[in-house]
Amino acid sequence: MKLAYLLNTLPHRGLYPADRANSLLSAMKMKENKVFVPSTNTSLIYYLEKKQIKPFLYKTNAQLVAEMDSFQPDCIIHDSGNSEKDLIKRLKKDNRCLVHFDDHGDGGLLADIVFQALYETPKEISKENYVYGPTGYIPVHKIVYKNNNMPDLPPHIVVAFPHEDPENLTYRTLRHLVQLHIPLRISVLVNDQYKHDVTELKRFALTRKSIGIIKTNEPEIYIPLSDIVISSGSYVPYLVSQFQVPCIVLCAHEEEVNYGFPTEKHGFTNLGLGRKIKQSYLQNAIMEIILHENRKNAYKYKQKQLDFSNHLTDVVELIEQLIVSKKEEEEIAH
Repeated sequence: MKLAYLLNTLPHRGLYPADRANSLLSAMKMKENKVFVPSTNTSLIYYLEKKQIKPFLYKTNAQLVAEMDSFQPDCIIHDSGNSEKDLIKRLKKDNRCLVHFDDHGDGGLLADIVFQALYETPKEISKENYVYGPTGYIPVHKIVYKNNNMPDLPPHIVVAFPHEDPENLTYRTLRHLVQLHIPLRISVLVNDQYKHDVTELKRFALTRKSIGIIKTNEPEIYIPLSDIVISSGSYVPYLVSQFQVPCIVLCAHEEEVNYGFPTEKHGFTNLGLGRKIKQSYLQNAIMEIILHENRKNAYKYKQKQLDFSNHLTDVVELIEQLIVSKKEEEEIAH
């Protein structure tokens, strides 16, 4: 059995889809795997190579379709953002099984199953090939919850916006935080893909000894050491909830405002679109968590109710069942 994995990442969502791909490729035990990546996505190519995954690079959809026809996969997994119906129609031939992740484009309508981890079930009657909610989120770090809070220390805030951070919410957030005149420790995480000037952040660090600018691609090391995390609305809240840390969400993109996971229901304070946020709103949200122990504990309790530990097994089983039923359909047709 052959698996084709069509992978791409978006600047505001981060590289989590590559981690999800790595987990699925390891768990599915196919005879042959091939990962397809747009040749323009250099940060993703570099990230995959560090994980010993050498992708096939394509420049055009025509090249992708031709290579896919040559490879002849039994199943295509599409984790590339929003798909177009025209391309998916060209890929969906020879009764190939088609599985999509977090696809809000019209190409998803042609898929056999679409896992929408970022959206909750819509109010209107849902299409039956869509699985909404956290099922499509596959944890990629083995996490043991530890309560690292030291009540005698100043509250520790970790600022962790993923990937390129197109709106530079890292800078905006830090600018608002330094105006809070209370004892705080602030750790600002920036990764290799951050596309803004780090010097601007370091200037703030010169004004307060308690501000640290940390270059890292591993936010999971710093999140459990925090009392509050400030991040965007895509995949980081899932990671934060595994550590049960109160989290304030500033959406990095218009589409994130509609995401169903980082909400009050799951233990998050969501302040909406980050570039429009008023300083007072962010400061009030921080003080609310610092001053009200019951509010903080309520967030942690809600996050504790979430369990993603079986998601990888569940998703793999669903995909394998689909492949088998497609094969059976094919045999009956012949």
